[in-house]
Amino acid sequence: MTFQEFKEGLLQAAQNGTLMTAKHDPNNLGISLLPYRSVLSYELSTNLLRFINSENYTVIEYQNLDKPNSPLYFEIIPNINSEFDVPASGVTSYSTYATIALDRLVAVSGQTQGWHLFGEDSTQIQLKVQNGKLNFEGQL
Repeated sequence: MTFQEFKEGLLQAAQNGTLMTAKHDPNNLGISLLPYRSVLSYELSTNLLRFINSENYTVIEYQNLDKPNSPLYFEIIPNINSEFDVPASGVTSYSTYATIALDRLVAVSGQTQGWHLFGEDSTQIQLKVQNGKLNFEGQL
């Protein structure tokens, strides 16, 4: 996949209203959920199209070996001069507060939800690579 194809996929999902699911929407922090989850930052969630169109980020492609129904896994790294250097936060089980800063966005395209975003910590992505759950494919 090329960078432009990736960007077009995200823009289409954003226009369809499916890029940010309810689970990862910071406006839904008041709803406590059992599993750990991530929420996009308020700044990013209200400026998704501007962020995507800025191209002020790097994208690394992986094959998700752990989830065969969602094999596309893209790490989005905001550039150092991006206003979205903390693009998401982690929310522990049953909490209504974001408590963990996450430095990456991940875009996946599953069979059910299509393209959508969530937050992740870069060290967790590297652990998934080391544990054989993600296969590095290259930078777009």
